[in-house]
Amino acid sequence: MSLKEVVESRVYLVAGEASGDRLAADLLRELKKNPKLRAFGVGGPMLKAAGQEQSFDLAKHAVVGLTDVLRNLPKFLKIFREVKHEIAEIHPDVVILVDYPGFNLRLARALHREPGAPALIYYVSPQVWAWKAGRAKQMEKILERLLVIFPFEVDWFAQHAPKLRTRWVGHPLPDRWIHQSHAERDEIPSVALLPGSRAKEIDQHWPILLKTAQRIVQEERNVRFISMATDHEMRQRLEEIWAKSPMSGVSLDIVSGQSLTQLTRCSLAIVASGTATLECAMAGLPMLVIYRASWLTYWVARMLVKLPYLSMVNVLAGEKVVPEFLQGAAEPERLARAALQILRNPKGAEVMADRIRKVAKKLGGPGAASRAAREVEDAIRARRKLVIAAKKSVRDSEEGSGRGA
Repeated sequence: MSLKEVVESRVYLVAGEASGDRLAADLLRELKKNPKLRAFGVGGPMLKAAGQEQSFDLAKHAVVGLTDVLRNLPKFLKIFREVKHEIAEIHPDVVILVDYPGFNLRLARALHREPGAPALIYYVSPQVWAWKAGRAKQMEKILERLLVIFPFEVDWFAQHAPKLRTRWVGHPLPDRWIHQSHAERDEIPSVALLPGSRAKEIDQHWPILLKTAQRIVQEERNVRFISMATDHEMRQRLEEIWAKSPMSGVSLDIVSGQSLTQLTRCSLAIVASGTATLECAMAGLPMLVIYRASWLTYWVARMLVKLPYLSMVNVLAGEKVVPEFLQGAAEPERLARAALQILRNPKGAEVMADRIRKVAKKLGGPGAASRAAREVEDAIRARRKLVIAAKKSVRDSEEGSGRGA
């Protein structure tokens, strides 16, 4: 039985952040090649544009850190109940939970307890290999399958949750890379300032990056700066903070879109830990990784996280390939000094770039979304077979009872 023979397939997608929204949108475009598939759920503007019949934009409610979660807890409990109720009404074949573990793992547990629960697919593994490894056993019990984007995760789950059907589908970045032309490095050194896309990250990191740029040009006037906004709202926030921090002699452009082509033209990135570090890795761009969170969030993370690094570039490499400046270390004077050392040492910068390119190769080749879509389609087929078998069993039982009477 192929999916095209089914009258209608229903999937429900839950994505709660901008990165998950984009990832889920790529997946949905592949799934929508089947004209008899309907997609429901909550996500962001990219999922909606890809064809999701969207209840509301969950991505705009994204928060960072423990203190923000606690502050917004009543709101998220209300959203949780609404999503759970809607899934019960729609009766999808499959629920696809994309990243966003604080919300999605709880939702998976709640759905699994319901009679006639849909198949649950988790796309992008929660980083249980970094902290809360015990969650793997729970995931093993409730998920139909897990789709991961880093190759080492397959082996990790094979050890910690051997019964969980885990598939490496690859990272989406290689697909985005091949659709953008490469550009030569600018003759005048350009530094990418990437504070993260969430509002809290921008508020924490952008003022630091602006002050860092000011300190760099005090010693090297022949340096330009660029930043990238994923949408109009982010661009507006960057410009508002910039307007309050006038900087003499600093040439800064804010462009729309996380363009990988723009990164290939740069000599260095000062980037908040997150997906943007892997985008810089695809561009073979030397980088300084920064991150600041509330001290409560940082303290809890230090207690729980088992990895020696924060940046996925270093995690994938298994060693310190790029410098990390966390919490108090993420301050303008120190960042400017490290940036100038790279800008003034082209040979050293190229050594770092070569090591970064080796890390980027570990993300896999193009086709992540299509591979993930095949896994979802397989899960839908399996789900339909179970439903048909269950109905046949009930029918046979009723016919047997009738004959007995």
